[in-house]
Amino acid sequence: MPYSYDEQAKDMLDRFIAQLNTSCEKADPDEASADLKYTRALQRNRLLKTGVTMSVDYSHDYHKMIHGIAWKMDVDTRYVTRIPFHAVNAKISYFLNGKLKKKINEEQNLYAYSIWLKGQTDANYVCPHCGAATRVSRLTDGCEYCGTRFLLHELFPKITNFYTLKSYSYHRNIAPFTVAGAILTPLIAFLVNYGEISQAFQTEDFVSAFRLLFSLIVSVGVGAVLGYILFAVVTVSSVLWKAITSIPAIARYNKVKRILPGFMRGFEPNFSLDYFIGKLMNLTSTMVYSEDYDNLTVYGGEPKQNTFGDIIDLRWRGMFDLNRYYVKDDFVYLDVTMYMDDILCRNEKIFDKKEKFRMLLCKSVRAENDYGFTIHAVSCPTCGASFDASRIKHCPNCSNEYQLYHHDWVVMSFERG
Repeated sequence: MPYSYDEQAKDMLDRFIAQLNTSCEKADPDEASADLKYTRALQRNRLLKTGVTMSVDYSHDYHKMIHGIAWKMDVDTRYVTRIPFHAVNAKISYFLNGKLKKKINEEQNLYAYSIWLKGQTDANYVCPHCGAATRVSRLTDGCEYCGTRFLLHELFPKITNFYTLKSYSYHRNIAPFTVAGAILTPLIAFLVNYGEISQAFQTEDFVSAFRLLFSLIVSVGVGAVLGYILFAVVTVSSVLWKAITSIPAIARYNKVKRILPGFMRGFEPNFSLDYFIGKLMNLTSTMVYSEDYDNLTVYGGEPKQNTFGDIIDLRWRGMFDLNRYYVKDDFVYLDVTMYMDDILCRNEKIFDKKEKFRMLLCKSVRAENDYGFTIHAVSCPTCGASFDASRIKHCPNCSNEYQLYHHDWVVMSFERG
């Protein structure tokens, strides 16, 4: 039986999770895309600047834990998408100047965007500058013969991004209710019947004393049952409330998933929503963690300063809104809101906060469609110099701006809310 995409995706995620852990001593998982590795590097710089260190432990047993495929897509695009998930016990600690300031210890479902390119092969490529032939997979850092830099879109399969959602731990949540019930009920019963109990012992009425003590013992079990009933009522109420309050957001997101592919395929026939979501998460992280917007390739808006220096960790909530979408002067624009859970370091404190980031994306309607392994030799249109335009906005030789919007999305504005 052939090794299916589903099994490959689950195995990829298993390795990915193991290499996310601090104990692995690997900066980035092998399966992480170049964009994901880049944003993680930016985050490490932010942590270093703020004096914060993170300890990450996603403990899991691949053969015992709950895992599966949450989403799959094989048709309509040049991509094959799988979103595998693994249930993990997340233990994440944040230290400020060596002191523990915040700790997360909860059960989570970790989802990853695992993407393949249909028909991809590691083909030969001839450098347009020196004529040397080499394999595509060896060009990530540029031509090994003449140093020409390339804008290399992903060699798949890769995990383009991941996110976690807190899962409901039944045994962790029920324990406080049952324990509290088992303690409080006999305690209340003892206080209510204290006079009778005291009199029974003083008069040496051991039958009555035994009966009263036995009722206290029984009340432990009754209290545990009452605690369980209260837990069930609270749980059902909480689930119903969350479901009701989430309906508008879920409805909007489902509408986005219907509208956006239809709109974009007028310009990009093989548009993939899953690949685009990974791009959105990477762009959000890049804008939050980058310190210098003036030389940031993916930013093409008005000059601005980074105002997000207190954010040390970003977690997508699994949802985004499409506020506007339109075409103007041969450019396609998408006005998007990303829903995030942030970890902030402010005033010697580390805390979490739910936030929204709104950004306006721009891309030429004639942007070249790069399906994963197509390579561009990045040469300055003014002086012809070769440089890494995927990370540098202006040519280091003549300072001419490289216009990334001819190839990919560029952020024109970015702000909270």
